[in-house]
Amino acid sequence: MSKREDVARNAEKFMSQRENIRNIGVVAHIDHGKCVSGKTNILLENGKIEKAEDLFKLSEKGKKAKENKNEIVFDISNLNEKVLSFDKNRKEITAKKITHVWKLKTNEKLIKLTFSNGSEIKTTLEHKFLLLNEKGKILEKQAKEIELNDFILAPKFIKTKPANLNELKQNILQNLAKDDGFFIRLNERNSLEIKRKILDYGLERTRKEIQSKLKNKSFYQGAYNGRYRLTDFKKICEKFGYDCFELIDSINYRESLKKDGHSSIDLKLPKTEYEFTEFSYLLGLIWGDGGKSGKEIRITNEDKQIIEETKSIAERVFGMKATERKYENKATRIDLRGGLTFLKILEKAFDLPLSKKSESIEIPKPIQSSSNQLLKAFIQGYFDADGTVETSRRAVSLNSKSIKILEQLKLSLLRFNCMATLNKKKQAIYISGTNLKIFSEEIGFRLKRKQEKALKFSAISQTNRNTDALPISGKILKEIRKELEIPLNAFKKTQEAIESGKQKIYSLNFKEFISTVYSFVGNPKIKNPEAWEKIQEIEKTLFDCSTLFVTKKEQEKEEYVFDFSVEDTHNFIGNGLIIHNTTMTDNLIAASGIISTELAGKQQFMDFYALEQERGITINAANVSIVQNYKGKDYLINIIDTPGHIDFGGEVIRAMRAVDGVILVVDAVEGVMPQTETVIRQSLKENVKPSLFINKVDRLVNELQLTEKQMQERFIKTIVQVNRLIERNAPDQFKEKWKVRVEDGSVVFGSAYYNWAVSVLHMKTTGITFKEVYNYCKNEDQKTLAEKSPLYEAIVELVIQHLPNPLVAQKYRIPKIWKGEIESIEGKAMIECDPNGPLSMMIVDVSVDPHAGDVATGRIYSGTVRKGTQIKMIGGKKDIGVQQVALFMGPERVAVSEVPAGNIAALVGLKEVYAGETLSTINMKEFEAFMSNTEPVITVSVEAKEAKNLPKLIEVIRQITKEDPNIRAVVNQDTGEHLLSGMGELHLEVTQHRIEVDHKIPITVSPPIVVYRETINKNSPKKHEAKTPNKHNKFYMHVEKIPEEIMEKLIESKINGKIREKDKHLVQQFIDMGIDREEAKRIWAVNNNCYIVNATKGIEALFEVRELITQAFNDATNEGPLAKEKVQGIKVMLEDAKLHEDAIHRGPAQVLPAITRGIYACILQADPLLFEPKQILFITVPQDFMGAVSKELGARRAQITDMKTEGDQTIIIGKAPVKELIGFSAAIRGATQGRAIWTAEYAGFELLPRELQHNTVVEIRKRKGM
Repeated sequence: MSKREDVARNAEKFMSQRENIRNIGVVAHIDHGKCVSGKTNILLENGKIEKAEDLFKLSEKGKKAKENKNEIVFDISNLNEKVLSFDKNRKEITAKKITHVWKLKTNEKLIKLTFSNGSEIKTTLEHKFLLLNEKGKILEKQAKEIELNDFILAPKFIKTKPANLNELKQNILQNLAKDDGFFIRLNERNSLEIKRKILDYGLERTRKEIQSKLKNKSFYQGAYNGRYRLTDFKKICEKFGYDCFELIDSINYRESLKKDGHSSIDLKLPKTEYEFTEFSYLLGLIWGDGGKSGKEIRITNEDKQIIEETKSIAERVFGMKATERKYENKATRIDLRGGLTFLKILEKAFDLPLSKKSESIEIPKPIQSSSNQLLKAFIQGYFDADGTVETSRRAVSLNSKSIKILEQLKLSLLRFNCMATLNKKKQAIYISGTNLKIFSEEIGFRLKRKQEKALKFSAISQTNRNTDALPISGKILKEIRKELEIPLNAFKKTQEAIESGKQKIYSLNFKEFISTVYSFVGNPKIKNPEAWEKIQEIEKTLFDCSTLFVTKKEQEKEEYVFDFSVEDTHNFIGNGLIIHNTTMTDNLIAASGIISTELAGKQQFMDFYALEQERGITINAANVSIVQNYKGKDYLINIIDTPGHIDFGGEVIRAMRAVDGVILVVDAVEGVMPQTETVIRQSLKENVKPSLFINKVDRLVNELQLTEKQMQERFIKTIVQVNRLIERNAPDQFKEKWKVRVEDGSVVFGSAYYNWAVSVLHMKTTGITFKEVYNYCKNEDQKTLAEKSPLYEAIVELVIQHLPNPLVAQKYRIPKIWKGEIESIEGKAMIECDPNGPLSMMIVDVSVDPHAGDVATGRIYSGTVRKGTQIKMIGGKKDIGVQQVALFMGPERVAVSEVPAGNIAALVGLKEVYAGETLSTINMKEFEAFMSNTEPVITVSVEAKEAKNLPKLIEVIRQITKEDPNIRAVVNQDTGEHLLSGMGELHLEVTQHRIEVDHKIPITVSPPIVVYRETINKNSPKKHEAKTPNKHNKFYMHVEKIPEEIMEKLIESKINGKIREKDKHLVQQFIDMGIDREEAKRIWAVNNNCYIVNATKGIEALFEVRELITQAFNDATNEGPLAKEKVQGIKVMLEDAKLHEDAIHRGPAQVLPAITRGIYACILQADPLLFEPKQILFITVPQDFMGAVSKELGARRAQITDMKTEGDQTIIIGKAPVKELIGFSAAIRGATQGRAIWTAEYAGFELLPRELQHNTVVEIRKRKGM
């Protein structure tokens, strides 16, 4: 696998060959890819360890996102279930939310890997692991590529977020209360207080409300005597606000609930942390040497210290009078004397098995999720009972028939930075080497003789090859040492042997190397920051992690595998290993050498942001540059992987500005989805040429069981759908030319997951026919198909043959996206894509790097950008120098020397740059704004939960609005309130996630608020007089409704701001919209799709207050008179004015209120109305639930415009007000049992029904405090 840097250098060679460049966008679907056996132990944030199959069962409480005979998928993002995960950027183990869980049927064998510490994992062949190479770099490798002795990255130290003591108590009560046999007693004072509460509230009323199974008399007698059934008492406490656990004086268990039923012994419950710690130790002893005998718990052990500890804890914590029984030729037995009560407590709350204990015990769930202190006490008890300090091995060992508890212990020890080795054959775990020292100091034994022996061996312990070995090469350490100019004699004598390769590197001698290196910090002679960075990166990686090497590789069959989509990091910790996880894009990247070809299809290299797996969508546009050879020529392909969800439409629009062609990826089964339609329309608005890849063809054969003819009919249907969209939205000259056709190779068929594809063009090379494709799929031999017709070859051919290079594309794209003079120097340079012309570049994306600052990515249309180039930010009106020029390789940025015209580049050093900015080396006209009519329609109020985070929150909001121009923010610097407006609920949800998770700022978010627009229904009377407060100036005006056809063109034009006399092109645009020529010449400003016209004649002084009039017009249209919502669709006609001759009497304090109030008065005389935002809905639902969906839509003022039937699914298309869609997700999920899938698309603003106008205005005014 070649390095990204090498690929970047290769790409750099071909940047100037413009005819061989392709800038393409990929609109692809994301799939699962990290599938594991159901027996895999998953580590949760709270410390619990769940089998993958059990975690899937728990997740069935979520929303069912997908189901067919081969897979079931649940969306559990609302359950907030978190797993431990590895953050590759921060190099640390952290907790991340599971968003989707998958259960998939598999016909393939799984790869079973065994590691040096005894860990095992079974995964699908394509599953990825993180490896550490000899240079200390993290790599990714597929399971089937893994070789023996490969070093896999594994967690060594994990931090959990366990339950606090109160949560532990509530958990215990909840489990005990499920059994009606538990009864509790209160002390006299508490008994009287609770009885009084019940009597005051009403005995019968209380009994009924808590749904007690006791009759009224029995319930009263219990209350009178301070004795309650635990189930009832728990509900009573919840009702009256008492802490149930703290009130309980004692608890017992009644075997029979009949009147004469026998009650067992009354026991106390542990209350303090100390008592719970002691109880945890006792549990460890019971789990090791204890067992059930009749209705008693007994411990069998000869050690006097253990006997005394057991008796003491039993009495102090529970009030049990444990007895000791000695036997000849038998070990001493300790009867705890807790009777059935204690036995049932252990069974119900702590998972004690009642039969075959030794084979089936596991660490009790409450202990797993409790604090390290309680877990430590349990481990101490268990090791005191069953653990051994082996002299021959110089190791601590523990044997158990239960492999489950051994696996759990191995994972739980990671909470103490201790790594154990598991030997399944010997049914034992071993702790040795540096881990023995950690165990002895951090956990240890309570048993003195064992602890003393463990400490003795830990003092002389050596490294353990199975858990301490590192793959780092001595040559690398030598290189770093020399780069830092640190002499060899500064290190231990063994350093020379390490550097020569005679001695291997382990965690201990690596730490010694690091320690010596750090002792030179501050040495003025050391001036090599790159070397410092290298060593710090390796150290950071190994802070929370270690490496394990592969000792065995096998194949085994399982019917089902499981997958967990994890936000942000896309990995989770399973069996003590890091379990990692786009599809078509990867095949292109694989061919360039960035990832292996075998990994392609599952790598998900391009998907590196948080929520991309959460909802099966891509959120951010990710970039990569690769070089491909086609028919003996090298081509540079710049790829942008784009999102399809409407809430992230802005990402798509910006990506389309940077590319010249797009590959539309359509699911062969699902057909053209609403997201794909959105992308097609947006790409065609930007004059971007489309091509088509029909993906998941194998599903037609294997899932739908279609015949070859039916499969081809399905293809034709998809192609017709795409071409219909192209015909409707493409520029006139390309409507026919850009249609996709099978016969010319602009349509490719295949499976990105299985790495194969065919097209008519590619078939001439491979000889593969559609019949053969069908047979390969039917016979489930897609591996051979991938070898004969690799996907990347077909896609590369599609890209090079059918998508244009910049020399061709810019000739028709520049006039569309730039309205300057084409015959100017910069105009000609852009048309010709001239690398020697003046620089012209448009920024399409801005991200913020914590080290480098703002990183601006954009398309260069002419000129060349180099490090140090002085450029002008045309919109920002400032000059600035470029600090670094780079290419993006997915999530990574690789520096290059220069990037010429026709390419996509990343620039560092442009402070305050925003997406949409025009960069140049000369003064030039800005590029057109992004071609979108969408605008934010929903708003939330955001505040920092803690005042200390307010400055940070303000900065983060500024950063987010820079990275995502579709988020609008208004910040009150004094109160800390931020009003964030976005494209929909999901858009704002992702923004909230970025603030809380990425930037770690806890925030309070208000319920969503819908944005409205104010407008008029008719023209106002002419010559309305508006006086200034001093009565010295008068303005005469009226407002008119802008005709609908002009309004549509005005929205599409995106014109906003002041109109100057020299803006001839804007005047011409107004005339082209249908505005009268004379009126067009007199337009002073446009704001929110409103404009003001100077219809006065011969008033010279008016031009002196023009700026003030424009400002007042903006104020009036930003906050209308009805409800301070934005005004749209009106033109203000300034008919006449009488101004005081002295300028001092017509200042801002006079003109601004006069014009603003004058416009308000005119609007109020013109039948003012509210417009509400609407969205087009696309809902896919089984036919059985069509009625439920129709009913739900009917209740939300939705109009159903179309219905289509696809198999057993119905696609409903409708339009609904945004306000009515708040909470729609939960409602439709309930109505359809989670079977509906829906998306929404911006549909503009429409008139709010007359009957709702008044109440809505009142509601908004009340909310705004008007």
